Amino acid sequence: MTSRSRGARTVVFLIQLYRHTISPLRLPTCRFTPTCSQYAVEALTEFGLIRGGWLALVRLLKCGPWHNGGWDPIPDRKTDRAEHRGEAAEGACDVAERRPSTVHQGESQTRV
Repeated sequence: MTSRSRGARTVVFLIQLYRHTISPLRLPTCRFTPTCSQYAVEALTEFGLIRGGWLALVRLLKCGPWHNGGWDPIPDRKTDRAEHRGEAAEGACDVAERRPSTVHQGESQTRV
């Protein structure tokens, strides 16, 4: 057992403790499905303490009248940021290569 998994398990335990002791005493007011506490448990279990904690914090910051709520599951592990950066960089290169050059060296482009 690593310290990372122990930390995440500790936070999950505290969230579960909240869900079973304090949450039943309050009115159900969560705007999201799954609830914020369930989202946090899933994020911490899937991504660990750092990234899962960050995802849970961002989700909690969305709780307010300025956000409609609705279906908001944790992101898939497959859609990692590194993959998105790679796809975005490839797409930018493709666009730059396909763009025709209308101005040749030594000529100026007139603006109308």
